[in-house]
Amino acid sequence: MSSTRRARKEEQKEERRRLIIDAAWQLFQETPFIEVTMAQVAERTRLAKGTLYLYFTTKEELFLAVVDQELAKWFHEVEFRLTHFGASQGEATAARPRPSRARRGASAASTPDAAAGIASILSTTLVARDAMTRLLSILHSVLEQNVSYEAALRFKLSLLAHVERTGALLERCLPSLTPGQGGPILVRMYALLIGMRQVCDPSDVIRDIRSRPEMGLFRINFGEEIRASFAILLSGAIAPPLGSERLGAPVLRGMTSVERRRPEG
Repeated sequence: MSSTRRARKEEQKEERRRLIIDAAWQLFQETPFIEVTMAQVAERTRLAKGTLYLYFTTKEELFLAVVDQELAKWFHEVEFRLTHFGASQGEATAARPRPSRARRGASAASTPDAAAGIASILSTTLVARDAMTRLLSILHSVLEQNVSYEAALRFKLSLLAHVERTGALLERCLPSLTPGQGGPILVRMYALLIGMRQVCDPSDVIRDIRSRPEMGLFRINFGEEIRASFAILLSGAIAPPLGSERLGAPVLRGMTSVERRRPEG
């Protein structure tokens, strides 16, 4: 087989793979995951059911590819918005009068307003992707439980690349963050998102219970809560570390080294 024919065959396989992923994604937006079948995907793509299994060995593996595709779109939008946000922050800083030497360190630090702005970018783009966040809520409990090692590794490597790239961009937008801190922050946000999404998607019986007047505490608005949670997390990340004075050093200073080591009681 010539290299041209081989390349064309690979292109056709990739096109078919994308066709299958798109069909599964469309079905999920119309039908709960548990009700989506590979037969329905085959019918939507006009392919034989057996053909689907040449590309994805299980339904979970197919939807892991769906998550990968939709996360890539989200990360692309977030990177675009953070790039413009960082540029606008830089322009605003350049337009301000040069601070005195005493205040120069404070001005270089990230501000709460910047943290709130980034939290808004991340949360609003996620809220706009309701179906994707619903898939993420079953990622660890369902989608990663019945897949091959190769498929899982491919997904995690893709996710790692996105997190590292966007994490570095987050660090540029918030100078108070140390190098390498952006990625772990995004992972914590990811965990927050999954938990909040699960809390906001109760069963029918729990939804009925939540409608009772005394259950107002449990009626949670996903968009509002995820934005507030992200803002709190980012604000804590850029806050100055606790100094010895705030950690109780004055009390310890009045004690001898022996007393510090002496157990209570």
